[in-house]
Amino acid sequence: MNKGNLTNNTKTRRKGSMLQDSLSKIKYLLVLALLLVLPMQAMAGPPVPIIDQTDSGVDRLVAFFDTRARDSFIQVTNISTEKISIHVQIFDINSQFQTECEECNFDDMLTANDTHVYDIENLMTNALPAMPSRAVCTGLGSGTYGFMIISRTGGPNSSLIGMFRIIDEAGYEYRTNAAGEDTLADDALDNVVNFMVANGNSLSDLVGITYVEINSGIVFASPGVFTVFGSLLDEILIFDQAELGTSCSPTTFKCAVGFLDKGIDNSLPNSKGQLNRICATSTLDTNTSG
Repeated sequence: MNKGNLTNNTKTRRKGSMLQDSLSKIKYLLVLALLLVLPMQAMAGPPVPIIDQTDSGVDRLVAFFDTRARDSFIQVTNISTEKISIHVQIFDINSQFQTECEECNFDDMLTANDTHVYDIENLMTNALPAMPSRAVCTGLGSGTYGFMIISRTGGPNSSLIGMFRIIDEAGYEYRTNAAGEDTLADDALDNVVNFMVANGNSLSDLVGITYVEINSGIVFASPGVFTVFGSLLDEILIFDQAELGTSCSPTTFKCAVGFLDKGIDNSLPNSKGQLNRICATSTLDTNTSG
């Protein structure tokens, strides 16, 4: 398998088959995996810095990984002309050492205009002059999944861009820009996720990454940090391509088994067979989009 540098464009293709305290700013990222990867923004509430896709430099990147019969690669690039230091945090939902949401973290560095690709199953620090590459987070083998957060801890501001790429055993591949914290406030009330059936594939995972920012170089995530979507006044609605809407019950995302990656409904289930869906009672027509 080619483990070289990844392109920085959002692509989805088929190759033959997210605790300090409750007053802290909770950030979250939602991505729709397998058929589409799409970060979501803040729901109703006071404006806070949001997590969003980025093609420009930021101070923190967020990416999803999955090694359950899949290969995952996360790329980070320093777009500045000076070296930068970064702090990498990996939250493993399906840890072999504890029940869920185990954290492994390490420091790394990028020289000017440097790019490094992290292979989740074989994590190595960046090889720098007088700083040889070393193995880190060696417990992240096959069968794990969760998210990685890369925070700039030294060097020029807004100097990180990145992306992640996941390839499954059937050859299906998706990739997208890593999400980054935007300094612009957002008061949008609506979130839109596109879904479709592509080439007969009716599996579609919605991934929700939720964490608390502690400082510029570190975040905290656990099952106690969560985000709830949906209410009587702000429903979760699924619209098919004929614009017919189906209302769903509120759903919660957190760093725990069954609460990170969910299917959409009975016809677009979780890709790993988990019975965790956004709309457990609805059934979209086959071969539909919306």
